[in-house]
Formats: sequence, structure tokens, C-alpha cells
Amino acid sequence: MTVKHATFSLERVYPVAPERVFAAWSDPAAKAGWITVPGGGHSLDFRVGGREVITGPAEGERMVFEARYEDIAENERIVYAGKLSADDVLATVSVTTILLEAEEGGTRLTLIEQGTFLDGHEEPAWREQGTGDWLDALGKALSAG
Repeated sequence: MTVKHATFSLERVYPVAPERVFAAWSDPAAKAGWITVPGGGHSLDFRVGGREVITGPAEGERMVFEARYEDIAENERIVYAGKLSADDVLATVSVTTILLEAEEGGTRLTLIEQGTFLDGHEEPAWREQGTGDWLDALGKALSAG
């Protein structure tokens, strides 16, 4: 039985106002457009105490990410606690903070995640890469819309 703790921070600058970035996180249809993988599913109840569930296949396993929104400051901040399971085996428990800051010509998004990685089912580097991929997909969605 092993436990790893890790914290990472990612930043992206998007050429749209914070309101557009926030809407891409808070609107269920908009978020499903950039966060769902082929063959996956998504549900979102975006409010303090609300839940989000993202499902998808990965290398033959059924992956499920479940989050509970703990704090929301419209157009400024989102905080959620989440857990990732693969075939019903708990892999990761984490707390994530999303900060949105207006800057000239757009929005700086800073994502900070603090995670507990259990028994080698997920590695911190894998989570950081996957989260970066999500943020890149968000950028493409914002550019297209």
C-alpha cells in the first residue's frame, strides 16, 4: 500500500473575458463539449454542494471522476473536491482551485491541484498531463465559440 502526495499548478491565458471562461466551466453543455472523451459521459450540477461526474474508457478500464463543488465565486474562483476511480478502485482524491483573473486582452486561468495518489493506480505526472490536456481543449473550445 503506497500513498503519494503531490501539488501542481497550471496556467493558461485565453483571449476572452473571464465571464466566457467561467461559462465554459459552469454551463453543462459547454463543459461537456471540451471535457468529455469519445465514449465517455458527463453530468454537471454547478452550484456549491453540486456534483459533477465524468466517465470514460481508458486502456480497457472504466474511469469515473466525481467532484463536489465546495466554493464558487462567479467569474473569479471555483473550488472542488474530487476522486478518480478505475473499475471501482479508488486511485486519487484531490482538491482543485481554479482562479480566473482578467488581464489585458483576456483571462489568466490558474489551476492548483493538491492530490493524494493511492497504490500506484495513478501517478501525479499523469494527472498533471491530463489536466493540461483539458485546459488545452478548453482553449480550443473558447477559440471556436
